[in-house]
Amino acid sequence: MYLTKLTDQNIKVYKVEHERLKVSGISFDSRKIKQGMLFALIKENNQYVSDALKFGAKAVLCKKTELNNLEKKVKNILVTDDTRLAAAKIAKDFFPYQPKYISAVTGTNGKTSVVNFVYEIWKQNNINGASFGTLGIKYKNVNKRTKLTTLDAINLHRELDNLKNKKINFLAMEASSHALEQKRMDKVKVKFALFTNLSRDHLDYHKDMKKYFSSKKRLFENLLDKKGKAVICIDNKYGKKIKDICDSKKIINITYGYGKQCDWRIIDVNRYLKNTTVTIRNKNNLYSFKCKLIADYEIENLLGAIILAKLNGLKINKILENTESIKKSKGRLKKISTRTKVLSIYIDYAHTPEALKKSLIALRLILKFDARLVLVFGCGGERDKGKRKLMGTVAEKFADIVFITDDNPRNEDPASIRNEIATYCKKSINVDGRKKAILKAISIMKKNDILLIAGKGHEKTQEIKGKVSLFDDEIVAKEYFDKRFSL
Repeated sequence: MYLTKLTDQNIKVYKVEHERLKVSGISFDSRKIKQGMLFALIKENNQYVSDALKFGAKAVLCKKTELNNLEKKVKNILVTDDTRLAAAKIAKDFFPYQPKYISAVTGTNGKTSVVNFVYEIWKQNNINGASFGTLGIKYKNVNKRTKLTTLDAINLHRELDNLKNKKINFLAMEASSHALEQKRMDKVKVKFALFTNLSRDHLDYHKDMKKYFSSKKRLFENLLDKKGKAVICIDNKYGKKIKDICDSKKIINITYGYGKQCDWRIIDVNRYLKNTTVTIRNKNNLYSFKCKLIADYEIENLLGAIILAKLNGLKINKILENTESIKKSKGRLKKISTRTKVLSIYIDYAHTPEALKKSLIALRLILKFDARLVLVFGCGGERDKGKRKLMGTVAEKFADIVFITDDNPRNEDPASIRNEIATYCKKSINVDGRKKAILKAISIMKKNDILLIAGKGHEKTQEIKGKVSLFDDEIVAKEYFDKRFSL
């Protein structure tokens, strides 16, 4: 593509060898640059530019502030006030096609579940759909892992273009706060946008709740198509704020949850041994369906997915026919299959105070009167340290026995993290090593007890002192549990 064709009012040619200069692609990563590509400089580091040129970059996209550093060494330069936004626009030029119906889901908790549920409903109804998110990229027989919940702008547009080429017109994707803040999703044509909830998370990055919420609301204020529709859970104050935003912008919106003011309201939930029966109301219509979910928030997430599936063209009765066979997302309040039914072990990705609280409350609903709720959890290193006090307080209040252990300490001292949490959870047992904590918790379990292993869920690795090792909560727990009860 000609370099001069990649410009608009926010992207200008600073200098170029000749008007017909072509570039073959674009990348943020200097290591992935190939001959003839455009390098987008996000982190202002001259070494990255030198590396990109060495690998064959033909031009550089940068902020005006970098011109003095680059003018002498780079022959072809595009300048912009916002490199991330400019890169998203250019990526769209290189990869112009997208699925016709894109649903984006944002919120602190529930994004993965809603996206996964929508994808499951599509599969049940023979709709050729796809999902992007924490669990990777899924469509047809493809299941590809990704490092980010929401891909960077360049890779995202590449994957969208790929879906369209494969004649996939339906996509459900997670929209993380980082991605929205960093404009990774700009130029994505969002037809439907769903908001789940907002509670404390990622404040190491966003600094405060106001800025955190500001990143989330971009999906509705800036990215949702003017003729698109919003789906909003208003069981929390931030959901009500999103609704106000949509109302002020005259965006059609549909609300859901447990409250009386919801357009789609959950009015009755009955939990049985084999399934849960749910009754919902929309206007004057009542609908009932069965599912394998137990937690109130899981059922709420499923309702959000049902509404999205309906907006994407499915009849409500068709959607509700097979809800009982919808699978849970990996690592989301998943019960581990074991050799005995006397005790139960669940793993959950809950790594925020609110998510941990909701999971513990959900398990209390099925806990027998004389049984105990045992918890194993920790907090990640080099992340929002304010969560440690809150999660310790939640564990103290809602669990009977608590083992505080290591999550992903990263380069932070694991003992310091555990000790900080334990300050706010007096009943806790402090255990060095996640495997040891899981084994100790299982060893003290009695008849009808429930164990929740929280924080990592679907993750298959653990990072300690910069080293990433294989570690799977489910495998560790299942092996020891079956060993103990095989006698």
